[in-house]
Amino acid sequence: MPHADMPVYWRQGGADVQSGSLAQALQACNGPVRLVLSNRDAQLTEVSLSRKQARHLQKVLPFLLEEQLLDSPESLWLAAGKAESGHYPVAAIAREHMDAWVALVADSPCTLQSIRVDTDLLADRAPLIISLDGKVLLQSGRNQALWIDQADQDRIQPLFAGALDEAMLISAEDELFDLFAAAFREGRAVELMQGAYAPRKDKQASSSMWAPWRPIMAMAAVIFVCAVITLWVQEWRYQRAADAAFAQAQARYEQLFPGDRATAALSRQFRARLARLGGVETADAGFLSLLAPVATVLHGSKVEAKRMQFDQRDGSLMLDVGAKDYAELEKLQQAIRKQGVDANIANYRNGASGVNARIKVEQAG
Repeated sequence: MPHADMPVYWRQGGADVQSGSLAQALQACNGPVRLVLSNRDAQLTEVSLSRKQARHLQKVLPFLLEEQLLDSPESLWLAAGKAESGHYPVAAIAREHMDAWVALVADSPCTLQSIRVDTDLLADRAPLIISLDGKVLLQSGRNQALWIDQADQDRIQPLFAGALDEAMLISAEDELFDLFAAAFREGRAVELMQGAYAPRKDKQASSSMWAPWRPIMAMAAVIFVCAVITLWVQEWRYQRAADAAFAQAQARYEQLFPGDRATAALSRQFRARLARLGGVETADAGFLSLLAPVATVLHGSKVEAKRMQFDQRDGSLMLDVGAKDYAELEKLQQAIRKQGVDANIANYRNGASGVNARIKVEQAG
């Protein structure tokens, strides 16, 4: 939960980036401020809507996203951005966190003008490799981003295959904040402060907000900075990753480990690779230990993997799939269990082209 003593980075106008507590930042940046939250504190996704549905966006979003979100839609604040070809980018954040951010700034001399998500702001600049305080952010897309310890970069970066080969390298706070400032000026990323959270209209405040020479604060705020300082690895969120990552397990393996074409013993090779990554702890270790058996099973399965999410809270992997019928789902469930992990069909829904389901995978026992 956000609180005043949590560490942040901030910058006011063209001054140097500073670090300290949120309370110190809010005192230093007297006036309109913008918050940049970590993607660990918010989930990025997208939905496809018809024109009729789009007219009732806030009403239909909870139902459309119910199966994609780890938390209940009622506990989340959902914000949508501008549509492109009928696809709406969406950002979701816990309502209690949103309320906390608003309250913290309200108790300060500042006026909260905007809240957006770091990897959403940086999406158009991806691929990116950002190094801060001994930690590294690897970002290949809007929803594919991972914080790791710098010492583990050589072992983890190959998981992105060639996606980071031409990545922009950022190693200074000022460079990162320049990117944030440019993204705000260009109107990128989903604005979380809309609807019930929209700031009050004020002509003078609005003018000062968008003028680049006026003081602003673009903070890699509380959760973002804490993730850099205290966590070795952040949960790796997958959004619409099936086509790139799991269309075929063989293609996935070759993507993850380019140059290694001996896929006959796929399971053994995955586990060998994971053993070499054994120094990576906490969330990443749990995620990778579940990824291996799932990828192995998908190699010979007829189901279509559509999306994966790793829930750090209970160490479970949520796998959204499409199948011809329920029998195929049961076969997949049993095959995953034979790999030594537990799998359960959390929910399913019949559709025109088959069955869509969510399977929860976790460590056995």
